[in-house]
Amino acid sequence: MRTLLKLFLMITMLGFLNVSIAGDSKKRTFTEDEFITVFSGKPKARVLKYLGEPDNKEIAIKPKGAQGVVGSKVRVDDKKKQKDKMEMWYYNNLVEYSPGKTYKFVEMTMINDRVVNLGFFNQ
Repeated sequence: MRTLLKLFLMITMLGFLNVSIAGDSKKRTFTEDEFITVFSGKPKARVLKYLGEPDNKEIAIKPKGAQGVVGSKVRVDDKKKQKDKMEMWYYNNLVEYSPGKTYKFVEMTMINDRVVNLGFFNQ
């Protein structure tokens, strides 16, 4: 009886594993135009709804002393200065550029939780 219970549990667990693997293989791909139309300028909530969490995330930071190197100094009142939140989200194998071939990476740049830039890369 105990061995039958163990066998039943193993088969059930393998079935769940199989379902989760099958669910991942059905990942939707987009053409370049579809992807741009659906996500360009849209809020982060829409991206999460359609694509889920990204495969990789990076947060943009400004290096110390960068203001002195890049461009000219602009006088900004610190009380009115608003820090923008900038993130780069990366998804893998999501956008097709020809039948059966997808870009390795899609980069979505978000400023203040809104998509402002999209990039497709193979390297």
